Amino acid sequence: MPSTTDADTGAPADLSAFEQQLPLHGEFVSQRTETAGEVEIARRSDGTVWATLTNFSTGSSPNLRLYLNEGALVKNADGAWSAESGAGYDIAANIGPSGSQQFEIPGSYGMPEIHSVTVFDFTAPDFYHFGSAPLG
Repeated sequence: MPSTTDADTGAPADLSAFEQQLPLHGEFVSQRTETAGEVEIARRSDGTVWATLTNFSTGSSPNLRLYLNEGALVKNADGAWSAESGAGYDIAANIGPSGSQQFEIPGSYGMPEIHSVTVFDFTAPDFYHFGSAPLG
């Protein structure tokens, strides 16, 4: 009979690699504009996964989005923060530029490990990253 838990983590085997990481926490760093606050990603008792932004603030944009990144957040030689390569997952559109907010993460059941989150100005032509948070 197959195991119902992962031997390394003890988490249920039917959870995605991302879900087995939960809960995750991070503190935002500024990229294109001053960004501050904290993010927590956790599974709720009903099995859904949510991202919660606390004491959050960033720049203004008509189209702010929240992305989960496979890549870790790193500082390059110029001192700028960016996510390493890997896919990004658009989890929330039209987030507010400030305040505490919560967003359900659709598709969490099929995601690989996630290592950072980015607040993204989804406005052409520049599509700036306003701020990001490493997750751990």
